[in-house]
Amino acid sequence: MKTLVSLMKFLKERNHEISKMNHLETQEIVDGIYAIKTKDANFYVIKNEDEYIAIDAGGGGKKIAKAELDKLNIAPEKVTAVFLTHTDFDHISALHLFKNATIYISKQEVQVIDGSVTRMFGMKNRFKHAYSAIESNDEMYVGKVKVKPILTPGHTTGSMSYLLDDTYLFVGDVLSLKNGQVGLFNSLFNMDENMHRHSIEQLAKRQDAEYIFTAHYGFSDNYGEAFQNFQ
Repeated sequence: MKTLVSLMKFLKERNHEISKMNHLETQEIVDGIYAIKTKDANFYVIKNEDEYIAIDAGGGGKKIAKAELDKLNIAPEKVTAVFLTHTDFDHISALHLFKNATIYISKQEVQVIDGSVTRMFGMKNRFKHAYSAIESNDEMYVGKVKVKPILTPGHTTGSMSYLLDDTYLFVGDVLSLKNGQVGLFNSLFNMDENMHRHSIEQLAKRQDAEYIFTAHYGFSDNYGEAFQNFQ
């Protein structure tokens, strides 16, 4: 009974926190980078010659994601790689759409899906997809796109950000953006607040990005200015 009450309280607080978020409409943001709006989250698709890379896979199921991709004439079968920032449901729910894609997660996030580390209320994240586990800073190329994974834990144990072509940083739920300024992500959803803050502090020191793309708070095209007032 106590667990049920706690869960109901969490769901109420969750809806309140979601109301603070600012999701992008489905659109091309910069040349070849598309925001896809799904239930309670954005994911991103990046053009890669005649194919695409996805960062996350959105919430609300594959029907919503498919309808939004159709608006941009992006065929799911053309997505050949999906890099997951973490495995919460609002970031993985359309993975079944991408039948030709290799799915990547951080090695540390495996703990969240195999039950070694529990997410909330003693539960593990449900994940039934084949995946490749990667390490931080293991640079790779997918087609002509350079991908550098950067471990940024705190929201989950294995939260990963991805720097594409030394320019575009995709952070998932590592941070918030409000009025163009970086802030902490909603604490209700974070596994480790101290680790979460440390991850943002490490990102603030980087000199190799120009854009930041988030799952719940839009994007910034001025990396240095976005971190200017973070404390």
